[in-house]
Amino acid sequence: MSTLIENCGVTEFGYDKRIHLKGASEIVLGSCKFFLDQKGEKQLLTDEMKFNLNSLITKYANDALRTISFAYKDLKPNEGGAQHDDMDKEGVIKAVEKEEFILISLVGIMDIIRPEVPDAVE
Repeated sequence: MSTLIENCGVTEFGYDKRIHLKGASEIVLGSCKFFLDQKGEKQLLTDEMKFNLNSLITKYANDALRTISFAYKDLKPNEGGAQHDDMDKEGVIKAVEKEEFILISLVGIMDIIRPEVPDAVE
């Protein structure tokens, strides 16, 4: 799921719009080309780093944690259409959601079993 932020001030391309993306880690990671390092600086997301992040996602899953990731990218004027809402060729996601994102974080969360779940499963 993405959210378009307007009037966000100075951005990388001098255009005041940015898109934030959150969702399943493996999906968000697939849209990322960069990541923020420990100093908050943009770095290229190498194959080695992707491997390490995918290993972390697998480890979290094996520990019964769900993972979610957060990313953003600064938009350019008319990127993905005048309103930035044109769909990609497959019509599944918006064109601006497809690539060039900067990974902010990957987190593991534990879902607590709600009281009604065991009866529903039974």
